[in-house]
Amino acid sequence: MSDTVLADVFKAEPYWWEAVPRGTAARQAIPAEADVVIVGSGYAGLSAAIPLARAGRGVVVIEAHSAGHGASTRSVGMIGGRLRQSYVALAKDFGAEKAHALLSETWDAYGWFRRFVSDENIDCDLALSGRLICAWTARDMEMLKRQAAFLTATFGIPAHTIDKDWLPAHVVTDLYHGAMMLPEDGGIDPAKYHRGLLRLARAHGVQVIEQTPVTELVESGKATSVVTAAGTTRARDVILATNAYTGRELPWYRRRVIAVGSHMIATEPLAAGIVEGLLPGGQLVNDTRKLAFAFRASPDRRRLLVGGRALQVDRVDPVAIARRLKQVMAQSFPSLAETRISHAWEGRVGFTFDRIPHIGRRGNIHHVLGCNGSGIVMGSYLGRRTAELLLSGQSTSQFAQQELPSRPYYNGVPWFMAPMTMALSLQDRARSWFG
Repeated sequence: MSDTVLADVFKAEPYWWEAVPRGTAARQAIPAEADVVIVGSGYAGLSAAIPLARAGRGVVVIEAHSAGHGASTRSVGMIGGRLRQSYVALAKDFGAEKAHALLSETWDAYGWFRRFVSDENIDCDLALSGRLICAWTARDMEMLKRQAAFLTATFGIPAHTIDKDWLPAHVVTDLYHGAMMLPEDGGIDPAKYHRGLLRLARAHGVQVIEQTPVTELVESGKATSVVTAAGTTRARDVILATNAYTGRELPWYRRRVIAVGSHMIATEPLAAGIVEGLLPGGQLVNDTRKLAFAFRASPDRRRLLVGGRALQVDRVDPVAIARRLKQVMAQSFPSLAETRISHAWEGRVGFTFDRIPHIGRRGNIHHVLGCNGSGIVMGSYLGRRTAELLLSGQSTSQFAQQELPSRPYYNGVPWFMAPMTMALSLQDRARSWFG
């Protein structure tokens, strides 16, 4: 790899922070008492805070870093109405009826999300540009044909396939064997969306306390002491919305969330027309590799953004991330082989052992955890549903109907991810040869 991988002005931080710089708010005083305390200021936490405040509850959100420091301002910014798990996989684990109910609610959640953004006038560069799921192998293409037909017939989700010969009208690469088109999917600027939620919460009186790590939750009777580095507040209700950033201070929950690092890069600004030449259909792109990658244009269509796993990165090394994902980009788009990278960063994705999101209550503490890579839509939607659960004591959501599972000998450190990632990479290589 050339030494010219990095742009002259390279930043080891999300590209999205260019438009929404990180705040530098000083640590605020912790109130002695609070009605509702929400731990975590991402999509889920703020989406729970807003309806609670509108219902007249006093809400305090406590954040260890700056508001939205985690995945909520780091993601690739793709939105849609499906879970990562397929119907077949869900039916195997939960039964056909439950699988159908989970996927139906997920599609409904996507409709709610789009209405919410519109109704609240959140400026986040929302564009329903469509998404391509590109086939890594010919066998994957046959699977995508079956999946498109099933999604349309069973759930009413618009989907169709594009054969390899017609794919260059949408994405100009020789890497894939065709694609499934999801025309109602789209993208947002995740940091702008988070900024909109934060402004909305504060406008309704939500107090957001930043730079204040929570060190312990101590339940006592009908109240909970939320212990922080700046003092303790006693709360009637607590919502835990830390997802993949759940720390050692919350061991029961940490044992139930698998934090997986996800990496992204952004190119330096490209000449006018370059991005349109690579993505002439304007869609966002995923693929069917076991270690899937994502490609999209920046909202101004001057940069290409690439997301995925950067192999052989033993720690969060932005330069190593930039080098690895540039290789992936150049494999798909050889014309960008000399293009330099302006931003490289990591965010954590929260997975669960049953691969579905969860909301629920344990003692005095409500939780919304494990969005499994669908955090923009599902984190927002399930934050709202968690607020409803807190207010009414019950929930009709399918995501509140099962226990949050763990596994023996798992303490919250995903030691198995490095060998699993390598094994999946080898599978992708073998499938490209033989599949």
